[in-house]
Amino acid sequence: MAEVQCARCGTRGPGLEQPPMPGRYGEAILANTCAECWKAWQTEQTLVINHYRLRPHIPYDRQQLYRHMSEFLKLDVV
Repeated sequence: MAEVQCARCGTRGPGLEQPPMPGRYGEAILANTCAECWKAWQTEQTLVINHYRLRPHIPYDRQQLYRHMSEFLKLDVV
């Protein structure tokens, strides 16, 4: 487990062992998010999905979820 400078909490700490998803989001999370903040997002993501009634299997809803994730984790993914 590599140590990362977390964009969300601003501390250096243990990161994830592998990207949690494929593509640019997974790489950004791996490089810029500590394991503790990722765990916090996993809890928050359930609340976001339920609150906005998102269906992640639908591309538009999935993009909305990724937008919320990027804001929560303070990622700059374009």
